[in-house]
Amino acid sequence: MTDELDPIPEDERDDVLAAEYALGLLEDAERDAARRRAGAEPDFAARVLAWEARLAPLGNLAPVPPPAAARAALHARLFPDAAPKPFWRRAGPWQVLAGAALALAVAVLLLVSFDRNGGGGPLYPAEIASEAGDFRVIAVVDKTRDEVVLTRTAGAAPPGRVLQVWAHGPDEPAQSVGLWPAGETVRLPLPPEIAAVRGTLTLGVSEEPPGGSPTGSPSGRVFGTVDIPGVGPSS
Repeated sequence: MTDELDPIPEDERDDVLAAEYALGLLEDAERDAARRRAGAEPDFAARVLAWEARLAPLGNLAPVPPPAAARAALHARLFPDAAPKPFWRRAGPWQVLAGAALALAVAVLLLVSFDRNGGGGPLYPAEIASEAGDFRVIAVVDKTRDEVVLTRTAGAAPPGRVLQVWAHGPDEPAQSVGLWPAGETVRLPLPPEIAAVRGTLTLGVSEEPPGGSPTGSPSGRVFGTVDIPGVGPSS
């Protein structure tokens, strides 16, 4: 799809490709090539993870029906020879999915526009995943605000338990960043000691009793950890 978007500055093409891959808009050979790049190129993999983290909250947005006039005008332009029918009568599942992808593509353009006009800062995306594959979190450390945003894309805490986020620097003990009691996304401020880490920052998530670990360290199952290299100071 990226070939159709030219002219795109050379230094931005990887970001657009990563966004398309995260959205599931690539097909066949393009999708396979992007998957191989994500597995072999850490920089491209980081771009994909960053887009997944940006786009994941969009899945929680309530649908907003378009104005009737706009919908009719769009239908007349796209299908000038077709008799107008209500969308829900003529759209199959694949058309609904295509409409969702189009909406997400618009969201991508808005996010890119925001980033080009003063948004963003030192962002460090990463993925926390369990070895069993039953738990997955996209994490983005934002050093502009000294906080971490986590979006759970698979798994959850067992009934009666809560998630707790941990972090530490090289050769340091794990320190609680905060509880994640409910919801798919949480934004947590980094404790001063964690915000001061330079180099490799390690993030992890465990399941704990309500109120958090009673020991000050992970006491329940640790779903996974990830090392984020090259973490620098906030701007």
